[in-house]
Amino acid sequence: MHDVKPLLALPPPAAYALERLNAAGFEAYLVGGSVRDACLGREPLDFDITTQAIPDEIKAAFLGEKLLETGLKHGTLTLVKGGQQIQITTFRQDSTYSDSRHPDQVAFTRSLREDVLRRDFTINALAWHPRTGLIDHVGGVEDLNNRLIRAVGDAKTRMREDSLRVLRALRFSAKLGFAIEAGTLFAMMSEGERLLGVSAERVADELNQTLLAPYVAGALRDHPRVLFLALPELAPMLHTPQRTPFHAWDLWEHTLKTLEATDADLPLRWAALLHDSGKPAAATHDPDGTSHFKGHQAISAAISKKIMHRLKQARVLEEAVYTLVKYHDERIGPDNLKRWLNSLGPEMGLKLLKLQYADTLSHAPTVAAEAHKTARLYQAAQALIASGSCLFIRDLAIDGRDLLALGCPEGPRIGKILSRLLDQVLSGKLKNDREELLLAAKAMM
Repeated sequence: MHDVKPLLALPPPAAYALERLNAAGFEAYLVGGSVRDACLGREPLDFDITTQAIPDEIKAAFLGEKLLETGLKHGTLTLVKGGQQIQITTFRQDSTYSDSRHPDQVAFTRSLREDVLRRDFTINALAWHPRTGLIDHVGGVEDLNNRLIRAVGDAKTRMREDSLRVLRALRFSAKLGFAIEAGTLFAMMSEGERLLGVSAERVADELNQTLLAPYVAGALRDHPRVLFLALPELAPMLHTPQRTPFHAWDLWEHTLKTLEATDADLPLRWAALLHDSGKPAAATHDPDGTSHFKGHQAISAAISKKIMHRLKQARVLEEAVYTLVKYHDERIGPDNLKRWLNSLGPEMGLKLLKLQYADTLSHAPTVAAEAHKTARLYQAAQALIASGSCLFIRDLAIDGRDLLALGCPEGPRIGKILSRLLDQVLSGKLKNDREELLLAAKAMM
């Protein structure tokens, strides 16, 4: 892992950018995520370059090429080449961060070492060049080997500079399966209140990426209080007991196991996280200690809407999460499957079944053993959708023109009759057969 030269195959635009800068007399290196991922044996997706050249010198080195001034005041230009975008940023030193998010001023430097010392985490501060190999000024290689997320230099200073780094550390833990180094974690918790000054959209973006990451449950299991800095509504879930025959874990562990059992789908992951968030407020206990959580579904749905709204999430995501949380405990069976698909629509109906499957798996073993029934329902729902089964008025074998031909007057009565016909098809009382529906419609008229 000490030299990623054999691991990193540069795409032509990135190799070209390095060559042009070097030919103009400037040091230039790949830096950040692409180097980190190459060290880990992952395929890099984005290629960022850091260089001695100041913006005017970068422009001169790429005369005739398409350069976007994406972050000129911070020394960043973006080369568009071969269908790829390569960010090129001047070595820099940051000043104070009055807003706990952006540097008040940027001072350019000719030193790579000074540039990497102002970066967030050691694993993101590695630089690489095809000729020199890996350059590590901050112990990033050792932290990669030890699977640790550690702030560069003084952790409190890094968190004060950019409060979003508190959540970014959690995201990297969820993405890579790494632990957060103790001093860095202490600084994150000490400076966590500064997150209140970060825009809701940026917080939401970090949380969305975290929830979609492969090791999200482990990260939230190890560092739940970091999440609670952004989502304080969830703090009561930690260590809340579930003393019922149906549960084997406390509320937080049940939630994480549900999260683990869901696909990497944003509405599903959010719903898994929030589906039982109302249980602490709904909890009652019998004299023998048995827990009850009556009405928690509505409370959880309200919490989900509050959180999604505060984070300024997309309306479609907010509504999807609210719907999934609201109905996560509803009974769905072969007898009412079509009605649920009609009510929620095929896409949301399938998501709800996926959430119920994950939720069931995360109960006590006797309950989890029944999860196969939900899996069969999911397959049945897929078959209904694929076969074009009648789920909506538009799927009926007759339409309003047929009713007009039968003598039904124009107006709302046509819609009412079609709705009644669909209801009887969904309940199995009628087949979606043209002649059968025409006869039923005549009787209704």
